Amino acid sequence: MTLRTGAVPSLAQLAADDLVDVHVLAKAFGCSPRTIMRSAIPFVTITPRVRRYRVVDVRRWLAEHVQSRGAA
Repeated sequence: MTLRTGAVPSLAQLAADDLVDVHVLAKAFGCSPRTIMRSAIPFVTITPRVRRYRVVDVRRWLAEHVQSRGAA
């Protein structure tokens, strides 16, 4: 299933292989689509101008970037 903007479910509600576009992630993270595109989150290139993000990759990226308090 590929999700585009509209009603954005939580990442926890999506299956690991679901694909989401940059606007869904930006809305979920509370940032701009540009911030998502500049991040190192792995993506799938559909066409040169279309990328989608697998939910499993987003979850893995988030887990790898969790910082404890006081960590730089």
